[in-house]
Formats: sequence, structure tokens, C-alpha cells
Amino acid sequence: DINGDAVVDLTDLSELSLSLIGEKTFTADQLILADIDENGTVNLSDLARLKQFVSGKDITLGVK
Repeated sequence: DINGDAVVDLTDLSELSLSLIGEKTFTADQLILADIDENGTVNLSDLARLKQFVSGKDITLGVK
């Protein structure tokens, strides 16, 4: 939940997309939450996993 509303949804996906293109700056806490694959970097892989989760794919977020 990147935006802190207690729900992982399209808003989080939008926030992550904006961050990746440089239109939004995340706080340190948001960067940790946005690192979906927990590899220490927020990148397109995180966006892809979040998109899968939001679209209903059976994946777990935040667990290696």
C-alpha cells in the first residue's frame, strides 16, 4: 500500500508509475513499500508485480 490508504489498488499502481517517470517523489517509507520484489531498487519489475496483483493474479506482495 504505497499511498497509505490501507488498500492495494490502481491508485498505488498509478503512484508507482508516476515515481518511475520522475513525476512523483516517494518518502523513504514509500520507497520501501514500492520495492515489491524486495531487491533494494524500485523499478519496472516492481511495477509489473504490482500490476499483476491489482489485476487479480495469484501473487504475494512483499515476500521473497
